[in-house]
Amino acid sequence: MVYDGSVWLNQGFIEAYGLDEPTVEAGIVAARQKVRRRVARFGSPPDLTGRQVILIDDGLAAGSTLRAAIAAVKNLGAEGVVIAVPTGHEQSVLAIATEVDKLYCPNIRDGQSYAVAEAYLQWSDVSEDEVADILLQLQSG
Repeated sequence: MVYDGSVWLNQGFIEAYGLDEPTVEAGIVAARQKVRRRVARFGSPPDLTGRQVILIDDGLAAGSTLRAAIAAVKNLGAEGVVIAVPTGHEQSVLAIATEVDKLYCPNIRDGQSYAVAEAYLQWSDVSEDEVADILLQLQSG
C-alpha cells in the first residue's frame, strides 16, 4: 500500500493463514493510515509522468510493499520501473522481475521462509523520526 491507495494482497498467504475478510480489511485500513501519516510528514512524490523510476528497498521477502510501490508509480505515469534490492527471496525476485523493466539483486536466497534481516550481519529498523532527521540534514546541506 502506498500513497495513491494501491494495494497488493498475497492471496496465497491469506489462504494459508486462514485470514478472513474483516482481518484483511483491518490490515488495509491500518496500512492506509500509516501511509497518510507519512505523506503528511514527508510530502507527496514528484510528478512521474514519462519518467524512469528506480525503486530501492532494503530487501525483498514476500514483496508486498514493493508490488504496491510498483503499482503506484505506474499509476502516476512512470514510463519505466527499475528495482534495486541488495537481497531477496528467489520466488519474489522472479515474480517481481516480470512486472518491471529491470531488477538488480546480488544476493538471492531460497527456502521455505525468508526474512530480509537474515541477510545482514547487523540489522535495525529506521524510525520515522530518524528518517525525518536524515532528510533535514540533507536539506540543510
